[in-house]
Amino acid sequence: RYHYLLLQITLANEGKADKPPVNVFNTVVNTCEVCGEEDLTVKVLDLMRETLETEGNIITFNIALKRLAKAGNVLACEGILIAMLNEGIEPNVVSYTTVIGACAKTKNAPMASVWLQRMRSRNVSPNYHTYNTALAACLDGKLESTFIASKIATEMVEDATRELACGLKGIANYKSALPDTYTKFLGRELMKQLRENWRNGDIDMALAKTTTRVPLLKMVDFDKEIPQEALNSIQCDLPEDDENESSDQDYEFSLLAELHKDDHRTAMV
Repeated sequence: RYHYLLLQITLANEGKADKPPVNVFNTVVNTCEVCGEEDLTVKVLDLMRETLETEGNIITFNIALKRLAKAGNVLACEGILIAMLNEGIEPNVVSYTTVIGACAKTKNAPMASVWLQRMRSRNVSPNYHTYNTALAACLDGKLESTFIASKIATEMVEDATRELACGLKGIANYKSALPDTYTKFLGRELMKQLRENWRNGDIDMALAKTTTRVPLLKMVDFDKEIPQEALNSIQCDLPEDDENESSDQDYEFSLLAELHKDDHRTAMV
């Protein structure tokens, strides 16, 4: 693909063809990343800057995020998001989920929670991919991380309940917060972690069962059949669907699938 890209650029320089668009460069960059050709990745990105006079689009940045997340480099991921904002590109749910993937790679539950807050502050709603990845970051055996997981579970159940009450605007794979089978697997693992926490004397068992475990259990037992009175009490305010945001969602979530394929399904994508 790299040599074909070079041919396209040569023909464009000779006036015999149009310049290859950004998405062609993205495909080649992602192929280089998958194959571990980091030096070639840099060459392709340089070619894109020279040919199109651009740093790329949101997919380009998300590919760069993926490389850093695979290394667990949370700080560098933050730098990429800052660069996106400086380029006038608003990070999307894939961008934030990938950063949280870096937190999961290093089992950094506090930072995973921070990034959930940051994405909400930019009016980007977490989906079940995001929540699963954040929950996976909490599986490190620490009581503090179990507390964080309990808080994340509360937020996920709230979002999922609101989704059932108000409906979903957009593509489910991109927008939905409903717990899936992997969510429930993570919830059960986190409850086992909580059990080990109280066995180790880190927390009183009765207290753990009546506080920290409750949201995790609600998440594991989450049912799509919510009592009507509970649904009626929820105020709905659905955001407008961003067509540009959803257009490349299959491709972008495939990047996350590749990111986590060797990490015990850190994100179920």
